[in-house]
Amino acid sequence: MTYNFHVEDVDQEHAAILASGLTPTLLIEDHPWGDRGLGVLDPNGLMLYVYSDREPSAEFKPFFKD
Repeated sequence: MTYNFHVEDVDQEHAAILASGLTPTLLIEDHPWGDRGLGVLDPNGLMLYVYSDREPSAEFKPFFKD
């Protein structure tokens, strides 16, 4: 199971995650579908996906509503 957490500044959250001693299991990166995110396992083994919105690439823009 994965929980998704939308945050204002994923880079700030990434720094806080690293400072807490956790190691992301999915490295932070920009995705063409319009987000920048990372994944980390919580102590119960659940994946936490933390992300911020980004401009989607041209191939994904037709799937977004204004």
